[in-house]
Amino acid sequence: MKNLITLLGCVFALQAFGLEVEKLTKTKPEKIVVYTQGAQIHRSTSVSLVAGQNKIVFSGLENCINPDAIQASGNGNFIITDIQHMVNYPELDKAKLQGDLRYKKLVKTISDSLSEVSLQVEELMIKSDALITEKNVLLSYGLYKGQSKKDSIPFLKDGLTFLREKLYNINSEQLKIRREKDKLDNLKKQLNERMNNIVAELNNVNGLADEQKVNYRIIVNIIADQATQGTVNLNYYVTMAGWSLAYDLRATSNESNIKLTYKALIHQQSGVDWNNVRLVLSTANPNQTYSIPTLSPWYLGYHKPYTDKRKYVTSSGAPATVSKTEDALGYQDSEQNALALQANDYTTVSENFIETEYEIKLNYNIPSDNKDHYAAIMVKDMKTMFRYKAVPKINNQVYLTAVLPDWEEAITMGGEASIFYDGTFVGQTNLAPGGTDDTLQLPLGIDKNLAIKRVKIKDKCTQKLLDNDVIHNYAYEINIKNNRNLKIEIEVLDQLPLSNNKQITIEQKEISGAKYNELTGELKWRTFVSSKDSKKLVLNYQVKSPKNLGLAYN
Repeated sequence: MKNLITLLGCVFALQAFGLEVEKLTKTKPEKIVVYTQGAQIHRSTSVSLVAGQNKIVFSGLENCINPDAIQASGNGNFIITDIQHMVNYPELDKAKLQGDLRYKKLVKTISDSLSEVSLQVEELMIKSDALITEKNVLLSYGLYKGQSKKDSIPFLKDGLTFLREKLYNINSEQLKIRREKDKLDNLKKQLNERMNNIVAELNNVNGLADEQKVNYRIIVNIIADQATQGTVNLNYYVTMAGWSLAYDLRATSNESNIKLTYKALIHQQSGVDWNNVRLVLSTANPNQTYSIPTLSPWYLGYHKPYTDKRKYVTSSGAPATVSKTEDALGYQDSEQNALALQANDYTTVSENFIETEYEIKLNYNIPSDNKDHYAAIMVKDMKTMFRYKAVPKINNQVYLTAVLPDWEEAITMGGEASIFYDGTFVGQTNLAPGGTDDTLQLPLGIDKNLAIKRVKIKDKCTQKLLDNDVIHNYAYEINIKNNRNLKIEIEVLDQLPLSNNKQITIEQKEISGAKYNELTGELKWRTFVSSKDSKKLVLNYQVKSPKNLGLAYN
């Protein structure tokens, strides 16, 4: 009781003399908006304020706070007058009380050096701003825009010579400033590392390493007319965090659409573990500059056209083979076999003209380990057309592909996508918005229930002499067999040879309605084959060449 009376007396005395009352508070993040680079932390605390000046100290915060991006607000009858960011070294304070003269000397030297470096950096930025202003004035001068009434060729030449010299000097000075700033930034980094080394040394000397750590704080200064209750809300930006988007594309043999799963890969190394927090994932990047660009004078000149005479040859390999069977796991809908809810069932998506936000209604733990931690965002059904492809000239495999016509509308960020078919991992691809292709084709593997074979028709493959020429006839038959219980659509590719010699001519005889590309020689059939049925395609062409020249099939 005596101690309580003494404490109340001290509080009243502080109020009477107008001194600040400092209150230390430890909070946990209530909401974290994670950007592609960085994160916005939201905290709040309930406060009991005394009449006069109050200092609310948020302690135990992240070690990578941007001091220029701190905001505070509140609910209550009080005024927020100032916000400060500071780093507290409690073990060093204790060492000072113990009279460590070595500490005082080292810390004072480093602190003075850091202050001097900051002033030098500020001076460089002032010089840089002045040079930028001078450059803009030069470039906007009427002479160089053709607006001067004294325009003449000699006068313009002298002006351009002057402009070139001034721009060269300005750019050289800016380059020197950047180099000097880099040196100062490195020096500042070294000084901060030295300060941390002093902290570590004193920890070892005084045995404080396990008791106290460096404390990153934000101080909110408040004035209240009278004693009152209230809430102080704090939000600030940290740099050592971010997220990226990854996808799962899941196809099954008994469903018509592919499911696109959005997965967030979240990482942070802020020095504070985010435990049981609500996350909002934003596609915005606060580090991106939004300065409107300006136009500089645009001069026309002459150039000599250059023709690149090199030849480029592209090659394509057969898709990777993945053995698949037709059978898929069957699931029965019942209460006993009801599917568990997924994390993506708790995500709300909001979009505006600039960014997209995914608000996850489940709380997550994201430790400060700089490792990727997965969070499922949502699942979309993608309109899908399943097609079969084959290149029987290369091999006798039939490949199942999924064609997604509206994929661009669903892709908000670039990311790697894992492809699954009937629960089996097939491969990976990269999805990126803004592509030029209207459709996306995904290989799902080889279907063993479809057979295809390309056979030479020997009695139609002939060779005969005509005057000074040799005429070669080639004929092939492509047989397709569908052993499935469903009608399928298949795309078959083949080709005709191309000639780069006027003495060699190629003539189509029969291509069974294939589409022919004259530039590449590609033949493409797109046809349907009924269940348990077969189809035949015929390819027949003729090659005419001089009999004294041997054909080379390159």
